[in-house]
Amino acid sequence: MPTPLPVAVVAQCLLALVLQPAALASNEHALRVVPPEMDVSQVVEQIEADALPVDVLVIDVCRAGLTLFEPPPDGLFIAREGFEDGQRLARWVDEAHAAGMRVYAGMDVLRWWDPNSDDPDPFEAHPELRELDSNLSCDPGSTGAYASPWSSTVRTVLAGLLVKLATDYPQLDGLYVDCRLPMSSYLGFSDAARVACIREMGVDPIDIPVYGVRDDDHPSLKPYWHWRMRSVGEFLGMLRAAFREASGGRPLIARATVGVAAWGLRHRAASCQEWMDWRFNGIVDDLVLEIDLARVSRGANAPIDEFNAGYRLYSTIQPPGNPYLLVPGEVRGEPVLLAESVRQMDGWELPNLPLFIDPDRASELEVALQVLSVLRDNRG
Repeated sequence: MPTPLPVAVVAQCLLALVLQPAALASNEHALRVVPPEMDVSQVVEQIEADALPVDVLVIDVCRAGLTLFEPPPDGLFIAREGFEDGQRLARWVDEAHAAGMRVYAGMDVLRWWDPNSDDPDPFEAHPELRELDSNLSCDPGSTGAYASPWSSTVRTVLAGLLVKLATDYPQLDGLYVDCRLPMSSYLGFSDAARVACIREMGVDPIDIPVYGVRDDDHPSLKPYWHWRMRSVGEFLGMLRAAFREASGGRPLIARATVGVAAWGLRHRAASCQEWMDWRFNGIVDDLVLEIDLARVSRGANAPIDEFNAGYRLYSTIQPPGNPYLLVPGEVRGEPVLLAESVRQMDGWELPNLPLFIDPDRASELEVALQVLSVLRDNRG
């Protein structure tokens, strides 16, 4: 991993970015924090003391099957040590509210294990819930391990978890989720996924040639890809409905790689983040829009060109909504330096959107706060 840049250098390389329309003074921004590695109380204190422009604080509440609140008694999720009674989370929400911020709970509803984390792998106890590739295996070495959105158990326990969260913390203002399969491999061959596909299409996905063929070479290819995206959208819509019913209609926003909308059907169906359908059909209340910085390998401007193509589609939705533009500390499951994300985004003409700053891990929190201080200083 590259050596982190000094904070002063980070601030300097941000100057051009924050003068772009994406960071106009009228915008307030969002910050995601990841306890217990990050002390939320200290973050709130610094935001308030330094008058940092944070309108929404997203607190990550579930990772690797470990929650920051008392989960339902189904045995699949357990509370992290020190969070069994849920009082620390309640206190953090109250502190952020007192500092003038809205608070969203956050979680990745499919990527349950990150190989870069010290957390245990929840699939060791529940391997039947893990989604598999076409070799009927799962290599979590780079992108992590994913739960199957086609598993009835996964659906039930996640819906129950969100209902418990909304019921126990009615003061929450909303929910932020990541609901995507990896872009680098085709997952969707677990028993649960195969049964769901057979019931819907009458064909086992194992028998559909996904690689080395053209889109029209097999009659089931295009229907299969559409089914994948539609069924993951239905999964996300089910989670939104469960949360909104229990929370009295609080919103759900989701992270989405916007340039995917410009890709071919095969590649869109890998990650199943059919965000245009999500937003247009009310599956989500709005989006955190991501530029796929990994696409720089296809040319220096490939990420922003694809993003702009997707964003033009987003702009056709009426009403247009209130999305965020992501400044990521993680891209395609791999940790990245916020400073490097800023370097890549710097100089592009960006839409007039508030920023969603996602340090992803504690070592990047200082840089995230420095980003916010530069945004503050360049207002007006």
